[in-house]
Amino acid sequence: MPKFFIRSCIITFWVLLIFGILYFPRWSPTPTEEKSINIFAWGDIFDPAVIAKFEKKSGIKVHLNYYSSNEELLVKLKATGGLGYDLIVPSDYAIGHLIKENLLKKLDRSKLDFWEHLNPLLLNHFFDPDNQYSIPFEWELFGLGIDKGFFAGKPFTPSWKMIFDKNVIDYKVTMINDPQEAVLFASFYLYGPLTHITQEQIDGVESLLLEQRSWVFAYADFRADYFLATKNCPVVIASSSYIWRSKRIFPFIGFAVPEEGTFLTIENLAIPKLTHKDSLVYQFINFLYEPESVADHYHTYGFFPSTLHALDLLNMDEDAKEFLYIPRENFQKFHFFQNLMPEETLRDIWVEVKSKTY
Repeated sequence: MPKFFIRSCIITFWVLLIFGILYFPRWSPTPTEEKSINIFAWGDIFDPAVIAKFEKKSGIKVHLNYYSSNEELLVKLKATGGLGYDLIVPSDYAIGHLIKENLLKKLDRSKLDFWEHLNPLLLNHFFDPDNQYSIPFEWELFGLGIDKGFFAGKPFTPSWKMIFDKNVIDYKVTMINDPQEAVLFASFYLYGPLTHITQEQIDGVESLLLEQRSWVFAYADFRADYFLATKNCPVVIASSSYIWRSKRIFPFIGFAVPEEGTFLTIENLAIPKLTHKDSLVYQFINFLYEPESVADHYHTYGFFPSTLHALDLLNMDEDAKEFLYIPRENFQKFHFFQNLMPEETLRDIWVEVKSKTY
């Protein structure tokens, strides 16, 4: 009898527990989980101090997950439909792919407090013509990091020739280490902006990169500025954000845009279609565009902000301000990255270049 009673109590306990979980969700700790958002982003896009301030002010927990390329972001969102993510930070061209795959929600601009402060030069581009799905967050240019002391007293005209023309180069350079970007820069130098490349042009790009190998000191993706700071090279290809961070420490470092034009990237905020936390996400987005948050991000990472209402807080040098107020006709000399050739062709060229020795 006692054993039967004990077993009955155990069975009754489990039945009540399961019943409670199924029919009384308030008993479970879901409210704290609902007060959170999951973000999928680059590793160096959000200042941890800004995240901490938002969490303290709003009571909303921010969970950050990181990817290393737009391709990784696209693969994961296609595989899951975006489920599990509440906000993402794709680069320009990736937005177009996400829209095509029907993975993004349309923005509700009535919930955005800062839209009128956005730099109009960053809006209405090919990947999202009316900005129905994306908000420009930060942007940067690729250009020439230079040792100003090395060129002091010499004629100086910023040009891609300083990277690719053996007739003007009497120094070592640091070249970009991303094959897609390297091929794009080389093709731009040879042929100008292209939307399609012929086999003859591909051969020309490969020949140029093979020839350039003899005056390349190093290939670097992210820290080309290191080779400037250590005076190993007087010229490097680098993104403006890295150069601007180094300029604060090493005054002899400068940044120049080639007179022929260059390439830019815009990092955007977008909301995955399957999220149900729109209200929390909009609170976070508005906080990111408050002037103090904009200033913190610029000081930490050096990306150009997408708004023009926080300049008094940015402590920005005059060279940087010129890019924020650049005339539209000059901005049109900045081009977006694109794939010019098949992945296999790109890989074969890069293997040849990197394996060439002198």
